[in-house]
Amino acid sequence: MNSVGFYGKLAGRGDFVSRGLPNTFVDPWDAWLASGMRASQDELGAAWLDAYLTSPLWRFAIAPGLLGGEAVTGVVMPSIDRVGRYFPLTVACLLPANADLGGLVGGDDGWFEQVESLLLSTLEPEAEVEAFEQAVAQLPAPPCGPRIEQSLISGNLLRSEAVTPAQRLAALAQHACDGASHWWGRGSARISAGLMRYQGLPPAPAFGRFLTGEGEVIPLFPGIPG
Repeated sequence: MNSVGFYGKLAGRGDFVSRGLPNTFVDPWDAWLASGMRASQDELGAAWLDAYLTSPLWRFAIAPGLLGGEAVTGVVMPSIDRVGRYFPLTVACLLPANADLGGLVGGDDGWFEQVESLLLSTLEPEAEVEAFEQAVAQLPAPPCGPRIEQSLISGNLLRSEAVTPAQRLAALAQHACDGASHWWGRGSARISAGLMRYQGLPPAPAFGRFLTGEGEVIPLFPGIPG
């Protein structure tokens, strides 16, 4: 638990690479990325490749239960393997199910910036795969403490042990992360920097939004009128 690993395509390798991440994460993550890639290719057609290659790096924090029993955080970047096949490269860290994802999303950017620098280094002509593997293996887990205890009293009543203003704010942030995935970053020439929240994982038709900033509007809370 809390070890950092990677999965996806590297320019210095001819196929998928995976280090330090369990199949309970890799298998559903791969399936989600693959379905999103196919949907975005169908949507964008001839414009897909340029959109993919110029899309930003996305930081993410994903609630437990969506990709296995743990929470997950990391960064995903558009990438390519040695023979020209396109697929993202992800550096991720599995966190305990009681991790405070609200504090992680709203906290310091240092760990994510370090991960982004490592991912971008793989695109340099002189990049060495072994050096990237070693650097990822040496990454610490991001700073992320346990969430404030909350109890569901009834269907519409959630009680928290928050007693200070800071704890109440943290409890609200934690509640926003329940069952959700959060995506944010610095943006790109096409996409403004900002934060996106999906209840669950983003559906495949929404994947194009990660490449262009445009596409079908998916409601934050399905079934509730906007």
